[in-house]
Order: sequence, then structure tokens, then C-alpha cells
Amino acid sequence: MMGERREPVSGKTAMPKRGNQAEYNRVLDSVGGHAKSYQECVDHLVGLGYSEAQAKNAAHVYRKGGATLASFRLSRDNRDRLLDRFGARRKTPKECVSYLMKQGCTYRQATSAVYQFRKEKGLIP
Repeated sequence: MMGERREPVSGKTAMPKRGNQAEYNRVLDSVGGHAKSYQECVDHLVGLGYSEAQAKNAAHVYRKGGATLASFRLSRDNRDRLLDRFGARRKTPKECVSYLMKQGCTYRQATSAVYQFRKEKGLIP
């Protein structure tokens, strides 16, 4: 008994790994994350030591398919020009978001731009 070394029970005393979205993206890209299910991505990240909440959030953002850092600022004029050229008035919001993301917008930037565009053009109340 004396001098016996005790191991932590099921690793609960260890803190989960910390990361950022760019790191999660690299990890998931390296294992072909876009071809995997959401749950497989979550399970992989949890297996690497990230908390379940971190893994779920990271997998959700990753599967939205966008970069986490915008490659440019999207002004109102630029937004209107891009969406008008795309024919956004005749497209679904999802198609418009996808188009803007291919132009370099983040998911958040694209969804906000599409919402503002549709609201200003009277396409939504």
C-alpha cells in the first residue's frame, strides 16, 4: 500500500486539448473529413483528446465547407455586384451562400450578406 502509485481513473483528471478552427480543419482534412459523416468527424476529434463540445462545434463549422478566415472584406457594393451577377433574385438562399463562399467569403460572411441582400431587395419581409 505504501509507496503505491495510483493512475488517474479513465483520464478524467486530464484537461481536454485546446485548438482553433484552422487546426481542426487541418486535422479533418488529413483524414478525408469531407467524405466522412458528421459523427465520424466528431469521434475522430474526441479520439485525439478534444472535448465532445469542441469536436461537435469544430465538425459543424468544418462541414459547412468554408474557410474560417475571410480572404476579403465584403462591402455592400461588392455584395450587390456579386449577387446580381449570380442572379440571386432567382436562386435559393443556399445557392447564393454557396456561390459567395466559392468567391472567398466565410460561411458567416456569406449567410449575412445573402440575408441583407434579400431583405434590402424586398425578397423577405
